[in-house]
Amino acid sequence: MKHPKPSAIAHALCAAGCLSLSAGVAAQAGDASQEARPDRGGIAEVIITAQKVAQPASKTPLALSVVSGDDLKNAGTNDPRALAEALPNVEIAQESGMLQVSIRGVTSLDMTEKGDPSAAFHVDGAYIPRYEAQAAAFFDLDRIEVLRGPQGTLYGRNATAGAINLITNKPTRKLEGKVGVEIGNYRTKRLDAMLNVPLGENWAMRAAINTNKHDSYYNPGPNTIELESQDDKSARLHLLGNFGKDTSLLLTAEKNRIGGGASSPVPITNFFDGELVGKLPFTPAGRGNHIKDPVYVDRGKDVQRTTYWEFKQDAGSHRDNEATSLRGEFKTRVADIDVTYQLAKMRLKLDQLNNGVYFGFPFTTLNIGDSDAVSHEFRLNSTGNGPLRWVAGVYKFDEDIFRRAAYTTYVTAPFGQFNIQLPFLATLNNKSTAAFGQATWAIRPDTRLIAGVRRTRDRKSGYDPLSGEAAVPPATESSKAYSEDVRFNNTSWKLGIDHDLRQNVMVYGSISTGYKAGGFNAERDTGVYRPETLKAYEAGIKGRFLDNRLQLSANVFHYAYEDQQLTTTTCRTNDPASCHSFTANAANSEVDGAEFEGQLRVLGDGTLRASLAFTDAKYKNYQPTATIDFSGQKLDRAPTSTVGLGYTHHFAVANGGEITATVNTRHSTSYYISDPVEGIRYRQPSYWKSDASIGYANPDGTWNVQLFVKNIEDTVKIESRVPGSFFLNDPRTFGVRAAYNF
Repeated sequence: MKHPKPSAIAHALCAAGCLSLSAGVAAQAGDASQEARPDRGGIAEVIITAQKVAQPASKTPLALSVVSGDDLKNAGTNDPRALAEALPNVEIAQESGMLQVSIRGVTSLDMTEKGDPSAAFHVDGAYIPRYEAQAAAFFDLDRIEVLRGPQGTLYGRNATAGAINLITNKPTRKLEGKVGVEIGNYRTKRLDAMLNVPLGENWAMRAAINTNKHDSYYNPGPNTIELESQDDKSARLHLLGNFGKDTSLLLTAEKNRIGGGASSPVPITNFFDGELVGKLPFTPAGRGNHIKDPVYVDRGKDVQRTTYWEFKQDAGSHRDNEATSLRGEFKTRVADIDVTYQLAKMRLKLDQLNNGVYFGFPFTTLNIGDSDAVSHEFRLNSTGNGPLRWVAGVYKFDEDIFRRAAYTTYVTAPFGQFNIQLPFLATLNNKSTAAFGQATWAIRPDTRLIAGVRRTRDRKSGYDPLSGEAAVPPATESSKAYSEDVRFNNTSWKLGIDHDLRQNVMVYGSISTGYKAGGFNAERDTGVYRPETLKAYEAGIKGRFLDNRLQLSANVFHYAYEDQQLTTTTCRTNDPASCHSFTANAANSEVDGAEFEGQLRVLGDGTLRASLAFTDAKYKNYQPTATIDFSGQKLDRAPTSTVGLGYTHHFAVANGGEITATVNTRHSTSYYISDPVEGIRYRQPSYWKSDASIGYANPDGTWNVQLFVKNIEDTVKIESRVPGSFFLNDPRTFGVRAAYNF
């Protein structure tokens, strides 16, 4: 008789039960007659700044999720990719070491220096434009706000998918500090520290550092070079001056060094069977850029995580990127108007050598360069409790980019060995200016109308004398050299209404638009692509019930997604030298969906969390080639449904200490990652992924220790692709964390 195997969710729930049982036993190990710790009461209201003004999350009429610093700590979330596990309809992946965010099926696949993200990424209100800089570690955060849906009015361009806001902890008037360490498998070593110091009557300083190091998660196979690993170092310094009740100046310096072995993709044949195509006549057997009619085969985790195809062994592998940010924020009040000015200067230094396989042969990509961006935002907003609340401002952004790159394929043929190199020497500039405003008018004490508008002007220019082809002396430009200067204008807007059904229950509806700037392709005579736009219709409800012990939010939405920018790698001939990455306004799409999030305080000291998302995202019309039609098919990275469950319980210990046990699990249905030009769709099967932790804090809170395990099932999922290869999620990791607070 065969016994059924327990599902992944059963394993996760079992782990939760074991954690709770062990914690409960420990909690009772002291004096059994001691009174229980008082009930924690209702769920605390979170004040957010998602709409450029401070307001309760439950009173903000849009779809958003807020992850607190405590939530991040309990879940062990220390990087952007792990954040998605706690959010509905959000997928965050990496491709070649760069962050790739998809919200409700809306994403950007142009990861080059000329590309823009679809989700606006901010730290303390400062826009982070480059994908490489977005991959920095999370540390000393107060909360993270994730806004789903187009945010064109208040956040402007490149926010068609939504926005992610990292809010750091600011200086306080309390002298305090913290030192924390973590060790785990894969020789993981993390260190974080914080020091907060009052300086006189008006100033306070907060300094924080973080280091994160681990070995590669991949099996080397035939490769002897360093595979993808992590060796990051980050530091942040805040200096806050308060001059009276309404005037403050916040100065920030932050540096993130993102190091370690560069990205290591695994072969597509680790996951799929089928006819290999995209080959040269002398490509080694069993290799190619694509698999025709791919069929998923589970070969086991060890096989899936092995880099079976040889990289260029003597080329090395490294990632030594550095992102530096200087930020300032001045706030004051003039009459009854709050005035805010934000200045941010960001610099990214890039030095990265990736290894891979192209047309079945070793392949390297060398990227060296820098980018400098400066942004200004001047903002006014109303104060008081009158019927009219408003915010208005102007914004300016200027970015200079330089990239020296070389894409090299190392070919071994019957007649000898030779290299095919595509060199680039690009200089680009991005400029954007905008004026925006949004007003909320209370037409009744329980009903409000919202109207907002933003006018944006963008200019992009670029020059590359090579653009994938070496110049033949005495010429200094190749036949592919390009020089472009394009301009775009856009007006984004929002109309909405929200109504209080009762004191703590609100319904809302809105129509809003988003805009992603157009651009140009990095090769002569390959055209300019237009901006993509998205119009969203959304209705939802938010409420707090049972004396604030139950918090619920739900929404439905419909997207009309037009002039969708899609990026593909195309080869004019069966020759690596003819291949290039191209972006075009290739499709119009429609996305329908529904989302639910909730929290329930249970058993006095427990919190149950749940999220559920349904998405029907399809191309309305999309023909990548004259013979391939994707119309009516699902968008990439858009699972039909995701469900998340989590539970945290605090157990009082007899000596006055506290044990905290947390378990989270998430299920996702299948999704596609495609190569449209070849008409190929790789299907990632549905999966479960669960995490758990248990920790103890001593009675006065001066020290704590936590055991954790992430990805209990050791799930392997495909996050992104390049020709011939996939990038994967992290495997099962476990370890111990300890911290001392003073």
